[in-house]
Amino acid sequence: MSGQNEVTARRRDQRRLPLGNWERALLLMLLVLTIGLILGVPGFYPGFGGFLALTENFLPFGLVALGLTTVILTGGIDLSVGAVAGLSAVIMATLWSEFHVSIWVSAVIGVVAGAGLGLINGLIITRLRTEPLIATLATSFIYGSIATALAGDNPPSGFPNAFNLLGTGAIGGILPFQIVLFAILALIFSALISRSTFGRKVVTIGYNTEAARYSGIRVARIVTASYVISGTMAAIAGIVLAAYYSAVRSDMGDLLLLSTITTVVLGGVSIFGGEGSIAGVVIAVLLLGMLRQGMLIAGFSDMVTTMLTGAILLAAIATKNLFAGRGSGLSMLLGRLRRSPVLQASR
Repeated sequence: MSGQNEVTARRRDQRRLPLGNWERALLLMLLVLTIGLILGVPGFYPGFGGFLALTENFLPFGLVALGLTTVILTGGIDLSVGAVAGLSAVIMATLWSEFHVSIWVSAVIGVVAGAGLGLINGLIITRLRTEPLIATLATSFIYGSIATALAGDNPPSGFPNAFNLLGTGAIGGILPFQIVLFAILALIFSALISRSTFGRKVVTIGYNTEAARYSGIRVARIVTASYVISGTMAAIAGIVLAAYYSAVRSDMGDLLLLSTITTVVLGGVSIFGGEGSIAGVVIAVLLLGMLRQGMLIAGFSDMVTTMLTGAILLAAIATKNLFAGRGSGLSMLLGRLRRSPVLQASR
């Protein structure tokens, strides 16, 4: 009972912290940032349709973040998402250009290939008992090299217009297809993580792997499935990027990794696993995406925005550890102080 009371008190203390609810804090930051950019950066709001079109520049990052969230919730990491996105897109383009397979069939095969690459990651980690960091770092080099070999010196480009609409088209000329795709997948992932047995098992594994194993959860199977999901979402992001540019490159997914990890952590998902929500990740996607687009429109270089992304990642991890860590950092300190006999006697 004492352990249960400790957990209850800890959660109560976390809710009383100055940051409040993490998702609400992010939402407030998003609103303030968006209003500030609209008022302070000329050209940031070129009309409602043009404003929504800005999301086409960063929603592929959000697609990867949804899949990566599942992996990080288990306590793992997937450093191969960029390489998987690039290789899946190159496979699709090669099938279309070299073997004259329908672009839509090629896209489906590319997504299946991404799932297969994620399966390889999961099996290496669970069957060979390799640390996720090392395993996915190694496979990222392997997948990237294969993509470079397949793409060659003249990567395929000029996809059919109907396919390119996936990246640049909009319903009624206003609502981008990317937003629709991202919204549907975000709802699916929200239900998967928060309302399904699979999601509960994912969170349990991330919170305490040994306890999950002793409770009868097939840890290896769930962890492997999470990497398959991550690979699938990375492949979908690669396909969307190919449609957006109407071209592929073997390194087109290189920029995805840092931004997606930053997004997931900023969204409130613990880098140690077991804590976080899809809602927070979705808000973080919009927050980081709008910030990046605002800085680029304001004239800042891509190097500066990348440096800021790294700084945000460090700040997000530090803040979560201090204020919302799993019973550690400032939250634990404040909780102990509030429950101390001296402080109770002084009230």
